[in-house]
Amino acid sequence: MRNDSGVSRRTFLRTSVVAASAGLTASVAVAEKSDIPNGAKDSVLTSTYKSYSGHDVTSDAVHAGEDSDSSSYPIYQGTTNQGRYSRDSNPTIDSVEVKLKELEGAEHGVAAASGMAAISQTLLTFLKQDSRMVYHRCVYDGTIGLVDSVLTPSGIDCVSIDMTNLTQLKTALSKKTDVVYFEVHSNPTLDVVDVPAAVKLAKDAGAMVIVDNTWLTPYLIQPIALGADIVIHSATKYMMGHGNGLAGIACGPRELLQRVHQTRMYVGGIMAPFNAFLLHQGLKTLPMRMERHCANAKRVAEFLNDHPKIKRVHYPGLPNDPGHAVASKQLNGFGGMLGFETKEKLGLKVELCKKWVSLGDVETLVVRWPGRDDRRGIPDNYWRMSVGIEDSDDIINDLKQALDKA
Repeated sequence: MRNDSGVSRRTFLRTSVVAASAGLTASVAVAEKSDIPNGAKDSVLTSTYKSYSGHDVTSDAVHAGEDSDSSSYPIYQGTTNQGRYSRDSNPTIDSVEVKLKELEGAEHGVAAASGMAAISQTLLTFLKQDSRMVYHRCVYDGTIGLVDSVLTPSGIDCVSIDMTNLTQLKTALSKKTDVVYFEVHSNPTLDVVDVPAAVKLAKDAGAMVIVDNTWLTPYLIQPIALGADIVIHSATKYMMGHGNGLAGIACGPRELLQRVHQTRMYVGGIMAPFNAFLLHQGLKTLPMRMERHCANAKRVAEFLNDHPKIKRVHYPGLPNDPGHAVASKQLNGFGGMLGFETKEKLGLKVELCKKWVSLGDVETLVVRWPGRDDRRGIPDNYWRMSVGIEDSDDIINDLKQALDKA
């Protein structure tokens, strides 16, 4: 797609990101779309992206699943629509499932009321008493709570390992395992899992692979294209983008996802029609936002990395990060999430940034972790930061004044 100046949308995105990373206004050079291959290193788009329609990812984000007769997909609010009860199926929800599964490169999608609903309904579909799940030691708090409060008391053997160490994974898989579960970049420590290597070990052992891709989105990596069976998102985050609704999704083969759909029918964790409508709107700008999130996060990480009050920055885009080599192999962009450790306990009084939980919003969000957690590898004085799409200099200046006053 080209605008009147003859500049392709991907060229605009690429040059805007270069400008953003330099803290400058974009100056766009004219280039043909064919000059910029899909997934080239000057774009953060994953090189695996292939459209069912033959369109660019930006076009799929706008048009996939939409009603061609409406500028916005209609909200079907009724309890029964087109003869079906909304706990089973709803046209607005069905339509956003189409957009999500196409962006993720999957055959089918099942929408959920939240990210935790997507995680819970998926794991409860494939795990039962005496099942075994191997998972990375550091995953989302809610997932840890599910393991401790629901799965383990139900007789499911849940084994926590450091999955960045493939030898640990291979050893854990020497015993029959039903599910291997991990986040590509762990929440909150930014551990990086080698997706193709982990998938191969799991598949060789006969295990299903379920990946939480919330932090990176299908714009940066498509785990299904790398061999994963099911990919899950808290679509509340980057996919929604504006902090205005809760949503979740599970994507994968139709045969597996029909089973998740049945679980959703009985558990009841379906997405609200209005949230599906909001998610459609957020997804339309996902490509542009992810480019900006990545560019801003890299600049912020570099600033923090050189600050005298910072002990360590957790960001795979930094060459000194333990996950940099693996991340560079499987990603063109390193995401908008980072973590940092202060040398002592500090209270940061940010002004532009918001000291809020959640992540993936257009605003920059920063939160201090409650405390050290050796089980998950979370250190003392740890802060998680979701870098937004504001001007990167403004974000950095806010952090600088907060650190200077701390």
